[in-house]
Amino acid sequence: MKRTAESCMVVSTLIATGVFSAAFSLPGGNNDNTGSPNYLEKASFLVFALSDTMALISSTSSILIFLSIMISRYGEEDFRRSLPLKLMSGLMMLFISIISMMVAFSSAFFVTYYHGLKWVPVFIAVLAFVPIPIFVFLQFPLWSDIVYSAYISSSLFRSSKRMIR
Repeated sequence: MKRTAESCMVVSTLIATGVFSAAFSLPGGNNDNTGSPNYLEKASFLVFALSDTMALISSTSSILIFLSIMISRYGEEDFRRSLPLKLMSGLMMLFISIISMMVAFSSAFFVTYYHGLKWVPVFIAVLAFVPIPIFVFLQFPLWSDIVYSAYISSSLFRSSKRMIR
């Protein structure tokens, strides 16, 4: 669990770094006279701003969740409820940050390159979403193992207080 948290924390940190820098190097640049973004009126720029913010918030949240796993005291009761819940929450925040980062990338690509051939930004946007099902496919066994071991199998062997039902 600790190695998984460390690896996911590295990925979350890389996402947070990328989307943080993307927030300040806006697609299309700034207007020299006013200092405001050039494509502020475009809907794709609004999508970029919202998805970039969502990616930053969710990746930072996942960093904090994975950090709490790493500094946990690793008691017996922690392995029963707390740590599996934290790991599932961290993976969910990481998944949300990956999706948001891909939406931000696609919308930034639309803002920048939608002037020429219209099919090129659409094609790139579709390709940008390829990592999302790959992440789901690769992480689903881990997710299902956590759910099964923490919530399903533990309830099978839980002792009941009553002798007669």
